[in-house]
This record gives sequence, structure tokens and C-alpha cells, in this order.
Amino acid sequence: MANERFFSQSVRHLRLYGMKYFFALAALAVLHPAFAAPLDAPPGVSSEDFQRAMSQSRNWQIVNHAIYEAVRPSTVQIIAAGGTEVAANADPRMKDPFFRKFFGPPPSQEAPPSIGSGFILDDSGLVVTNLHVVRNAKNVQVILADGTKVPGVIRGSDEWTDIAVIQMKNAKNIRPARLGDSDKVYVGDYVVALGNPFGLQGTFSTGVVSAVARSVPGDPGMKFLQTDAAINPGNSGGPLINLDGEVIGINRMIVSPAGGSVGIGFAIPINEVKKVIADIKANGTVVRPALGVQIENLSPEGKKTLGVETGVVILGVVPGSGADKAGLEQKDVITKVDGTIYDDTEPLRSYILTKRVGDKVTLEIVRNKVVQQLQIVLGKRQ
Repeated sequence: MANERFFSQSVRHLRLYGMKYFFALAALAVLHPAFAAPLDAPPGVSSEDFQRAMSQSRNWQIVNHAIYEAVRPSTVQIIAAGGTEVAANADPRMKDPFFRKFFGPPPSQEAPPSIGSGFILDDSGLVVTNLHVVRNAKNVQVILADGTKVPGVIRGSDEWTDIAVIQMKNAKNIRPARLGDSDKVYVGDYVVALGNPFGLQGTFSTGVVSAVARSVPGDPGMKFLQTDAAINPGNSGGPLINLDGEVIGINRMIVSPAGGSVGIGFAIPINEVKKVIADIKANGTVVRPALGVQIENLSPEGKKTLGVETGVVILGVVPGSGADKAGLEQKDVITKVDGTIYDDTEPLRSYILTKRVGDKVTLEIVRNKVVQQLQIVLGKRQ
């Protein structure tokens, strides 16, 4: 009887503690993936290959977590208010400079607040974003990753690259982003876009570099990084990040028939931004060189008429510019600049923008089917 009683009590204890251990292990399985039952391998895939794939996927998650933790504190939201825009009911004829000259500027109204993204540049509280986010704004507010709201002042901007630099006032406990090298970016590189699309703070999207040095209509001379990482309204000015957590570009715009991301986004290469930042820090503005001419590509018929095989034609010369002083004329055809043949306006503009105001360039032109060489001092881009 004693043995039976001991056995009965032991069974009750075993059941009691067994249930406790069961629930404890079940809780661990919920709280920690290592205790969870693994998924079954899909048909046609061995268990070893499946476990290897799961391990690799978890490794990618760890990398994504690390990138987010590194860059999220450096990424900010920007709210710009107090700008103006042409009133919706303004006379459409006011778009014509002739009408504006005699009847004055069109009526304007206060624009709705513009919401975008940006990132912290240094310990002094400088932030970079897109100019179109803060253009004409009277009040700029920077919202840090922890929700702190800090007033900002536009320190300088550059119309050509669409870059603006903002100075935060009395910002504390900030973490500057690390800048990478956009000249070392290749198609297929893994990238992350971080920002505030549609005002949703700290949104993280992944993709790859789809193209480098991509030209986009409407931005002559600019070369963009193209990515399929999701970029939407509100992402403008936010960072495009590589696997090392470095900023390699500033998200600027998308191509989309519906207004949302379809996997075609464009970022300004960070090396271009570095030049702009340096100029703004030094001068408060960006000074760019110009030939002082309006140029256009030539059709095959135009080349035949002007007696050239390659080149771009001059449609007009800016009075007082280096081109004007050197004697360039309308209908001259520029065939070479500093010994390089040019048959398209965009590469020529891009080359000129690598120079500085006051630099000299040598042009080979064709005028009335006669080849000439002229040296031009580059002036300031207006």
C-alpha cells in the first residue's frame, strides 16, 4: 500500500510539474525562435537546403536591423510652411512674360505645408534635404527620430542639384550620418531607402541599384542613381544607403503613371552633394560655371546644311558672357571642347559643370563651313 501511495503521489507530482514544464517550454517557443518547430521543407527541396536558405534569410534580417539602427537616428522629417504658390484661379495668360510685364505678377496664395525627409550631416546640426521640399518656406521644422521638434533655418541651396542645407537650432544628442562614395556604386548593389513617405516616419524599404549615371528628361547634365527601392512622396531628401550603412545618395524623385512607387526612383549621387555642401559652408551659395550660350542638338538634315558631321548648334549667346567676348555667334556649331568631340548637349553641359568660374576652355567650332578654334573664359551660371 505504501508503495502504491508513493507511486500515486509521484504520478500526480510528475503530471503537475510536467504540465508546468510543458507550458514553460511552450512559452519559450513563442518568445524565442530557436525553440519553435521549424517549417517543413517545400516539395522538391531537401531539409538541408531549406535550413541553409532559412539561415541565410535570418542573416539578411540581421543586416537590415543593423542598417536601420545605424541610420534611423540620423534620418529626420522636415515640415516646411509659409511658402507661396500661384492661386488656382489665376488668369492662365499670366504665365506669359508679356502679360506679367504690363499687368504685374499673378495673384498668389499660401502653399500647403511641404513634408519631406533629410539627414543630419554633422555635429553642428546641419541637415541636407531637397530644395523642392523647403523652397520659399518661411518656417522650417525638423523632427528628429525620437520625436523632438527643432526649428531650422535654410543655410543655402543649389537649384541645379535640388539640394538645400538646413541649420538646426540648439539640437542636442544628434547622430550624423556617415557619407559613402557614390563613384564606387555599381548596378546590382543592395540599397535601402529611409524616410517619411506620406508622413509615415522612419519607413524602411529595400532594393538594388538599377542604373548609375542615369540621365532624366528635364535635368540636363545631371546623372542620377536609379533604384527599385520603394520611394514615394515624402521620401524626398531622405538617404539612400548601402550595406555599410553609408549614405550614397539623396532620394529625389520617381517616374510613375499613378503617383506612387512603381520601382523607378532616382537619387542624387552623394559625391555631387558633397561639393554643394562644401560651397554652401564656405560661401552660403553654389557658384557654377557657364559658357554663356544656348545650345541644341542637330538633326541629320541640320548637320548637312551646316556642313558638319558632329556637333551642337548655338541658338543664342548671352551678352557680356565669356562666349560673347570670345566672338561666338548664333548658328556656330561646337564640334569639340578641349579636344573631345561632342554630338549631344548633355555631355557637353556635364563637362562644363566640372570646371570652375574663371577656367579657360578651348572650343573648336564650324562657322560657314570653316573650322576655327576659340578660347573662352567661363563665367558664372545665372
